[in-house]
Amino acid sequence: MHLLGHPAHSLLAKEKRSSDFITVPSSYALLWILGSRPSTNMRKYNLYCCVFATVGSLIYGYDSGIISTTLGQKTFPAYFNNPSDNLIGAIVSTYSGGQGVGNLAGGYLGDKLGRKRTIWLASTLALAGAILQTAAVNMPMFLVGRIIAGFAIGLVYAVASIYNAEIAPPKIRGVMVAMQTLLIATGYALSNWVGVFGSFAKGNAAWRVPLGIQCLPAIILIIGLFWLPESPRWLLMRGRESEAKAIVMKLHGDESGDQTFAESEFNQMKQQIDYEREVSIKSWTQLFTKASNRRRLILGILLQVFLQTTGVNVVNYYQTQIFSSIGIQGRSVLWTSAGFGMIGVISTAICLTYIDKVGRKKPLTYTSIALTIDMILLMVFTKYYANSTNKVGQGFTVAWIFIFSFIFSLGFHPIQLVYIAEIFPTALRSRATAICAFMGTGTGLLFNQLSPKAFAHISWRYYAVFVACDAVAAITFFTFYPETKGKTLEEIAEIFGDDVAFTEYVGAAGNGATVMRKDANHAAAAHEVELPSKEL
Repeated sequence: MHLLGHPAHSLLAKEKRSSDFITVPSSYALLWILGSRPSTNMRKYNLYCCVFATVGSLIYGYDSGIISTTLGQKTFPAYFNNPSDNLIGAIVSTYSGGQGVGNLAGGYLGDKLGRKRTIWLASTLALAGAILQTAAVNMPMFLVGRIIAGFAIGLVYAVASIYNAEIAPPKIRGVMVAMQTLLIATGYALSNWVGVFGSFAKGNAAWRVPLGIQCLPAIILIIGLFWLPESPRWLLMRGRESEAKAIVMKLHGDESGDQTFAESEFNQMKQQIDYEREVSIKSWTQLFTKASNRRRLILGILLQVFLQTTGVNVVNYYQTQIFSSIGIQGRSVLWTSAGFGMIGVISTAICLTYIDKVGRKKPLTYTSIALTIDMILLMVFTKYYANSTNKVGQGFTVAWIFIFSFIFSLGFHPIQLVYIAEIFPTALRSRATAICAFMGTGTGLLFNQLSPKAFAHISWRYYAVFVACDAVAAITFFTFYPETKGKTLEEIAEIFGDDVAFTEYVGAAGNGATVMRKDANHAAAAHEVELPSKEL
């Protein structure tokens, strides 16, 4: 990108090597797993902040998975006087309903309280929900715990990815945001293994102890958040420039004295946010009234809807029934489910090694094509080998389920979260992400309600719905989704045709500054922009 013959953002394209960046062997190992190098302006403090902020996602994955094994424990229905099928359904749906409300609340609270304090509130509520579920003496108490836990998880899902996107260096932002899905997968896998060992327990401990385990990461997050910084972009929105600059220097600066990269990045953040506040974005309703923002919102909502229509919830929630239908019985079902959960962890970790090299668009497209093929094969093999005695056919049916999980976590699941966190302007990011997450949660809840009846009435034919949706998703990603890798959050605005303020000051005037700006027609010009420090 060049303006008037001078390179713009050249400093942001440089890679520095400094002793202040991650140098200890353990951190090298972690960065190798994440597919990054310590030469990408990534300090270990920045890494630790990103990792720690995603601990709430571990609770999300664990709580989403542990309910299946909880309902499968014989002592659970016995303790609650054998609840009806409708009441069992309420246990699942109240959690999803709370999550949907939490998604929407996260959009408002993320802007009002800040990213950090909203995550802290979510972790506190998650702890309260876990305690209520673990100590429940009747079904109403258990359901209240599920609602609170769902609300907390909705907050975490809506805000944690924004926080990581706003504190991560552009070259490895994909890795930092996608870590959220790695911890979701880890939590889900952990819940499966806890379910296996819980099956050996006696009495009510078989379900109370597994539910209580989720209190531990919530407590860790509540305490640890006191040492995490607030998002510098949120601070700039609130007019707290000095605090924001200090955090950027600490996250991306070089303590040996060279702060060039961090200074340039901070200037870009400040000028774009000030420009949006003074000229471009006057109200969050512009999410709907401005064409470029509507385009972003449609792309984000479609990502969340396509996420649910891949068939992932059907595979996750009904895997035990599928395993049972092909001859896997007793505790072997739990062991198979535990192995299934590990596939997601492994493939998500692989995704993190390439997400900032290959980008977003290609993996979304290719994994959607692969999911389409896998669903076709799963549908065919389920038709011919479910409830049969053909061991080879049954083995392939299980294999297609495992391969589905591998493909889903290899690209679709991590990248959709990264993409949504990247594409919106800072002033709209929290609410826009919340709307997208809410639409995804609503779609998932709809499929959760329809799937039992669909399987009962049309059996294996139900998979055809997901085959069609995955194929449409692949075409949509290939045709309409622009690539965003390697760009700063401010530069991404230009992809969608927005005016952008550049980092390089070319003059000063009064209380403001003359900045370089590029309009939707890519015409560069100098503009006098007043930059008062006032709250949005």
